[in-house]
Amino acid sequence: MPSAGSTPTIAPPPTRPPTPPGLRLQLDSTMAGTGAVDGGWWPRSRDPDAELPGLIAGLDSSLGPVTRVALNLDAWDTAPRRVAVDGRRVHVGWFSHMDAHTIGVTRASQDRVTLLVVPPQATTAAAETAMAMAADAANNARPAGILAAAGIGAQDDPRT
Repeated sequence: MPSAGSTPTIAPPPTRPPTPPGLRLQLDSTMAGTGAVDGGWWPRSRDPDAELPGLIAGLDSSLGPVTRVALNLDAWDTAPRRVAVDGRRVHVGWFSHMDAHTIGVTRASQDRVTLLVVPPQATTAAAETAMAMAADAANNARPAGILAAAGIGAQDDPRT
């Protein structure tokens, strides 16, 4: 308890939107949409039924309700049309023309967030570098450029 005459300490706001423990996700703290991506996500596998519910729940808590996601059809093992998240179903759209290293997320406010998807096989150091670069509002590199700069190449992703 502060003593009489002292000024109470105010904690500074977090520098990044909070994410649940265990979710390998970094978001642009400004969410200004100035870069090619708004953050980075490092899934543990290419199984959308296993990976998407945790990502969507994490984004729900940090950015607001997610209403749909869009993914590259060839970059994932299966293509479910919906995934169950916290008692609701979220629509998943699959597109062959979409960048294989991104995921598009539509929020309830109808705005869209684009995340870099780091290949599950990437090393921890390379994945952390790529996610930090993707979450940097000053970085406007495209997904392939971010991955290359982080040292993640075709050998880390059998689908490229």
